[in-house]
Amino acid sequence: MRVLIVEDDEIIRFILSHHFNSAGFEVTLAEDGQHGLDLLIETNFDTDLIITDLMMPRLDGYELARKVRIGHRRFELPIIAITAGIISDEEKNRTLFNYTLQKPMDIKGLVSLSKCLIAESEKLQDHPVAM
Repeated sequence: MRVLIVEDDEIIRFILSHHFNSAGFEVTLAEDGQHGLDLLIETNFDTDLIITDLMMPRLDGYELARKVRIGHRRFELPIIAITAGIISDEEKNRTLFNYTLQKPMDIKGLVSLSKCLIAESEKLQDHPVAM
Protein backbone atom coordinates (compact mmCIF):
# COMPACT_ATOMS: atom_id res chain seq x y z
CA MET A 1 0.00 0.00 0.00
CA ARG A 2 1.47 3.29 -1.13
CA VAL A 3 0.42 6.64 0.32
CA LEU A 4 1.45 10.17 -0.65
CA ILE A 5 1.23 12.56 2.30
CA VAL A 6 1.13 16.22 1.26
CA GLU A 7 1.48 18.47 4.30
CA ASP A 8 3.37 21.73 4.85
CA ASP A 9 3.76 21.24 8.61
CA GLU A 10 6.94 19.22 9.19
CA ILE A 11 5.78 17.83 12.55
CA ILE A 12 2.47 16.58 11.15
CA ARG A 13 4.31 15.05 8.17
CA PHE A 14 6.63 13.24 10.58
CA ILE A 15 3.79 11.94 12.78
CA LEU A 16 1.70 10.75 9.84
CA SER A 17 4.73 9.16 8.20
CA HIS A 18 5.61 7.30 11.39
CA HIS A 19 2.09 5.90 11.86
CA PHE A 20 1.63 4.91 8.24
CA ASN A 21 5.09 3.29 8.05
CA SER A 22 4.30 1.36 11.25
CA ALA A 23 1.06 0.15 9.65
CA GLY A 24 2.96 -1.27 6.66
CA PHE A 25 2.47 1.54 4.16
CA GLU A 26 5.13 2.73 1.73
CA VAL A 27 5.13 6.49 2.42
CA THR A 28 6.12 9.34 0.14
CA LEU A 29 6.17 12.88 1.56
CA ALA A 30 5.68 16.28 -0.04
CA GLU A 31 5.79 19.66 1.70
CA ASP A 32 3.24 21.36 -0.58
CA GLY A 33 0.77 20.60 -3.34
CA GLN A 34 3.12 21.45 -6.19
CA HIS A 35 5.79 19.09 -4.86
CA GLY A 36 3.10 16.42 -4.41
CA LEU A 37 1.86 16.87 -7.97
CA ASP A 38 5.43 16.76 -9.32
CA LEU A 39 6.04 13.48 -7.46
CA LEU A 40 2.81 12.01 -8.80
CA ILE A 41 3.72 12.93 -12.37
CA GLU A 42 7.30 11.62 -11.98
CA THR A 43 5.99 8.25 -10.77
CA ASN A 44 3.09 8.08 -13.25
CA PHE A 45 0.65 8.33 -10.33
CA ASP A 46 2.05 5.17 -8.73
CA THR A 47 0.26 5.58 -5.40
CA ASP A 48 -2.80 4.05 -3.82
CA LEU A 49 -3.93 7.04 -1.75
CA ILE A 50 -3.29 10.75 -1.26
CA ILE A 51 -3.64 12.50 2.09
CA THR A 52 -3.40 16.25 1.63
CA ASP A 53 -3.65 19.32 3.79
CA LEU A 54 -6.02 21.90 2.34
CA MET A 55 -4.14 25.11 3.15
CA MET A 56 -0.57 25.08 1.81
CA PRO A 57 1.77 27.41 -0.06
CA ARG A 58 2.32 27.20 -3.82
CA LEU A 59 -0.51 24.76 -4.58
CA ASP A 60 -3.23 24.06 -2.02
CA GLY A 61 -5.03 20.77 -1.46
CA TYR A 62 -8.07 21.83 -3.49
CA GLU A 63 -6.01 22.59 -6.58
CA LEU A 64 -3.93 19.43 -6.15
CA ALA A 65 -7.10 17.32 -6.04
CA ARG A 66 -8.56 19.20 -9.02
CA LYS A 67 -5.45 18.51 -11.08
CA VAL A 68 -5.45 14.84 -10.10
CA ARG A 69 -9.19 14.35 -10.76
CA ILE A 70 -9.63 16.47 -13.87
CA GLY A 71 -6.26 17.18 -15.43
CA HIS A 72 -4.94 13.66 -15.06
CA ARG A 73 -8.26 11.81 -15.01
CA ARG A 74 -7.52 9.84 -11.84
CA PHE A 75 -11.10 9.80 -10.61
CA GLU A 76 -10.68 6.48 -8.78
CA LEU A 77 -7.62 7.50 -6.75
CA PRO A 78 -8.75 8.02 -3.13
CA ILE A 79 -7.95 11.45 -1.68
CA ILE A 80 -8.39 12.38 1.97
CA ALA A 81 -8.24 16.09 2.85
CA ILE A 82 -7.12 17.22 6.29
CA THR A 83 -7.45 20.75 7.62
CA ALA A 84 -7.05 22.79 10.77
CA GLY A 85 -9.81 25.10 9.54
CA ILE A 86 -13.54 24.76 9.98
CA ILE A 87 -15.03 22.27 7.54
CA SER A 88 -18.10 23.72 5.85
CA ASP A 89 -20.99 21.62 4.55
CA GLU A 90 -19.87 22.55 1.05
CA GLU A 91 -16.43 21.05 1.69
CA LYS A 92 -17.93 17.89 3.17
CA ASN A 93 -19.93 17.39 -0.02
CA ARG A 94 -17.14 18.13 -2.48
CA THR A 95 -16.49 15.50 -5.11
CA LEU A 96 -12.76 16.23 -5.04
CA PHE A 97 -12.17 14.32 -1.80
CA ASN A 98 -13.37 10.98 -0.53
CA TYR A 99 -13.23 12.38 3.01
CA THR A 100 -12.42 15.70 4.65
CA LEU A 101 -11.14 15.43 8.23
CA GLN A 102 -10.44 18.12 10.78
CA LYS A 103 -7.15 18.36 12.66
CA PRO A 104 -6.35 17.12 15.18
CA MET A 105 -7.61 13.78 13.97
CA ASP A 106 -7.57 10.24 15.23
CA ILE A 107 -4.49 8.96 13.40
CA LYS A 108 -5.26 5.28 14.00
CA GLY A 109 -8.72 5.94 12.58
CA LEU A 110 -7.13 7.69 9.60
CA VAL A 111 -4.89 4.67 8.96
CA SER A 112 -7.93 2.33 9.14
CA LEU A 113 -9.95 4.59 6.84
CA SER A 114 -7.03 4.67 4.40
CA LYS A 115 -6.86 0.86 4.27
CA CYS A 116 -10.61 0.68 3.60
CA LEU A 117 -10.45 3.28 0.81
CA ILE A 118 -7.56 1.47 -0.87
CA ALA A 119 -9.43 -1.85 -0.68
CA GLU A 120 -12.55 -0.25 -2.20
CA SER A 121 -10.48 1.38 -4.94
CA GLU A 122 -8.83 -1.94 -5.80
CA LYS A 123 -12.24 -3.63 -6.06
CA LEU A 124 -13.41 -0.92 -8.46
CA GLN A 125 -10.30 -1.36 -10.60
CA ASP A 126 -10.77 -5.14 -10.66
CA HIS A 127 -14.47 -4.85 -11.60
CA PRO A 128 -15.01 -1.70 -13.65
CA VAL A 129 -18.56 -0.55 -14.25
CA ALA A 130 -19.78 -1.33 -17.75
CA MET A 131 -20.69 1.70 -19.83
